[in-house]
Amino acid sequence: MQTDTGVAKRTNKRRASSLFIRLAFQNLMRRPTRTIMLVMAVALCTGAVFASFIIGRGIDASMEQSFARMGADLIVVPSDAMVNITSALLTVQPTDATFDAKLLRDIGSLDGVAQVAPQTIYRVPIMSNMPEHKANLIAFDPSRDFTVMPWLQSKMPRPMRTGDLIIGGRRSESVGDEVEPCTSARIVYGKLGRSGVGPLDESIFATYDTIAQLSTGQKNGQLKADPSRISAILVRLQFGSTPEQVRFAIARFRGVKVVPGATIVTSTRQSTGVLLLGMLGFAALMLVGSLILVSLIFSAIIHERRREIGLLSAIGTRRSQIVAMLVSEAAFATGIGGLAGILFGSVLLHLFQRSLVYYLELLHLDFAWPATAEIATTAIACAFLAAALGLIGAMIPAWRSAGEEAFTLIKGELA
Repeated sequence: MQTDTGVAKRTNKRRASSLFIRLAFQNLMRRPTRTIMLVMAVALCTGAVFASFIIGRGIDASMEQSFARMGADLIVVPSDAMVNITSALLTVQPTDATFDAKLLRDIGSLDGVAQVAPQTIYRVPIMSNMPEHKANLIAFDPSRDFTVMPWLQSKMPRPMRTGDLIIGGRRSESVGDEVEPCTSARIVYGKLGRSGVGPLDESIFATYDTIAQLSTGQKNGQLKADPSRISAILVRLQFGSTPEQVRFAIARFRGVKVVPGATIVTSTRQSTGVLLLGMLGFAALMLVGSLILVSLIFSAIIHERRREIGLLSAIGTRRSQIVAMLVSEAAFATGIGGLAGILFGSVLLHLFQRSLVYYLELLHLDFAWPATAEIATTAIACAFLAAALGLIGAMIPAWRSAGEEAFTLIKGELA
């Protein structure tokens, strides 16, 4: 008997919920012009936020790649190393001098340092039976690197493995060819684009694991790799830091010297970061404005329907049911507006691609669009966010009105 009663109560609740959802949809259709205007307002806001976020992510990724190609902010080398000043600090200069790898951790922990990348250079024979034919083999750490991999122009269709090599843009080898550093045949995994910086364009790059493999695998002692010694540390600064501050901090370490890169690169990287933060802040303000707009509109709608709310309350409708009906109306309207906003944002993105991105391609500048999965996730999140704004914006006025006395609401004396 109790089980039947519980089933009946749940059935009645479902029917009541379905009824109030239908009422919410019908109420929206009572004033189609106002509903359409509300949907359009939410769609404009959602579409602008969606498009702004995707374009912002693309600009961020594009600038990150472009700035990485401009090189590090500083490079730390042994004090007796000879360094040719170049416009971009992309890789270590040819030198036999090294210093302790422990400095990598010490410099990385300094205030103002965002990222550090070690490199070690070796002069090794590159062809079998021709020991006099040598090339620069530079060891780097892909997990820390921010100057070599951004120049990767072509590569094999798989992840890089231990034993693979990357060659500079001026070398004659191609992707998939075999190179024999220290008489050990290795596959060319990728090739860098031409940067105009000699050591980057003419060298061969390998991971530290590959260097260790070459060192233990060769028999004639042509490569003696010592993992405790490195040739240089490339440094990227944090936002707000200056090269002078970090150079002063590094100066306390003995046996090293610091070579600064182009100051304009550092200042431009930091200033554009501020612009991107401003774009995200503007998108957040648009969301807040949408919330205020929805709240004001539904406050006016609920005020007009105070007699209807009073009648529902007088016939025994619970406060939670009245609030659910009013909030469902807001969720319907803003949810539809969110979906329309995604379509509107997609149109904006298409126009952006056909105009500015096309112009950048003519200038041989790549625009890094976010991955398709990220775009789809952002679209779904924006649609749900629009519906959530409707729920939040209508919740307060709905709860306040549903809590008034039925007699007061019917008489039109809503406070």
